[in-house]
Amino acid sequence: MAVDRGARLVVVGAGFAGASLLRHLPPPLRKPGETLLIDRREDWTFVPLAHEVAVGRVHPDSVRSPITPLCRNACAFLRADVTGVDLGERVLHTSEGTVGYEYLVLNPGSVATQPPAPLREHLQTFWSVEDALALRDSLNRAWNLATSPRVAPPGLLTVAIVGGGATGVELAGEVASLFDYLKKRSHRSPPEEPRVVLFEAEHRLMGWLDPSFDKVARQTLANLGVELRLDTPVDDAEGSGVRFGGEFLPAATRVWAAGVEASPLVRGLPGRHDPSGRVAVDEHLTLPDHPEVYVLGDAGLYSDPKLGPLPPTASVAVQQGPWAARDLKRRLRGAGSRRGRPPFRFFDRGYVVSLGPESAVADAVGLKLRGPAAQALYRSVFLYYIKSRRDRLLTGADWAMERTLGRLGFQSEKREPDDGS
Repeated sequence: MAVDRGARLVVVGAGFAGASLLRHLPPPLRKPGETLLIDRREDWTFVPLAHEVAVGRVHPDSVRSPITPLCRNACAFLRADVTGVDLGERVLHTSEGTVGYEYLVLNPGSVATQPPAPLREHLQTFWSVEDALALRDSLNRAWNLATSPRVAPPGLLTVAIVGGGATGVELAGEVASLFDYLKKRSHRSPPEEPRVVLFEAEHRLMGWLDPSFDKVARQTLANLGVELRLDTPVDDAEGSGVRFGGEFLPAATRVWAAGVEASPLVRGLPGRHDPSGRVAVDEHLTLPDHPEVYVLGDAGLYSDPKLGPLPPTASVAVQQGPWAARDLKRRLRGAGSRRGRPPFRFFDRGYVVSLGPESAVADAVGLKLRGPAAQALYRSVFLYYIKSRRDRLLTGADWAMERTLGRLGFQSEKREPDDGS
């Protein structure tokens, strides 16, 4: 097979795991001729803040980082789509030709889980910043129409969110807070009260987290005015609303936020896969029959001896990237025994979920927090995870200037005081 190009180490994807690996490359691989990064985009997006982009609290450019600085004096960069892996020949098939490798790191990230066929045409997915901007436009149009002199259709300011995981919970809190913000600043009151309805098919929110997250989230979302429908799958959808349990909810905005799944590239790999498509990896985060192939981040299914299968979160990915870099360093030095190559172990730092601009819920290394204290932790953690100093400054400035500059993408006027005339 003719190979167009190649490198000793090829990294697919500049996400949390890929970027953290590149920052910790051992010296023998820290050369453009030795390491090649492949990504289909020119910039990387900090997806965990997409819900704040959707409601105008964070500028989309504040969560986008160019990829090329990751490779400065460390690797070469190829912008291409990876369409397949030939494990036997040790080559990748890409939109720019075939790429050979000695070691391969797959970190292609996740894609949004698609709604079931009856819902697909009438629900918009929510995962990327592009999805967030589309939702922001929808919400702005709905508010402007609802506060215009024209007659508004039923459900114009009703938002139905399907999926009670962390993404759906965070989005519901932000949209409810947005409506409160717009009501205080609009020159005209809408004819019907805005509604945010969150649907979850299971009996509690964020079922994979500690039950305390569900308890705090229910209470906080209720205080924000979010209507919770637990044990309530959405059966059907149309252009004017959603159906569930024999009922119909008029809703002009319908969002599918029911999780993510592995990319098609990972689904095509041999081995055991979980329902979301992640492929099982061994104690060294490699494919069991192909130790030269690391699968990191959202793509790999790693079972921790104490914690069990780890979730597809940034906190896992940012530990796997540096660990894989250290493992590569050991292998380049000839280490082969278990003592020479210790297995990956995850340190559980906890989790934090935002519940609107002023509140959150967190479990940080056993310390349970809620309210403003948890929100402060949430912001500090995310600023730490954002890759570049520039983007940290921009995101921090967006948060600081929100009260002064208002919400990006939402045109509203402050309500004039009543002069009694």
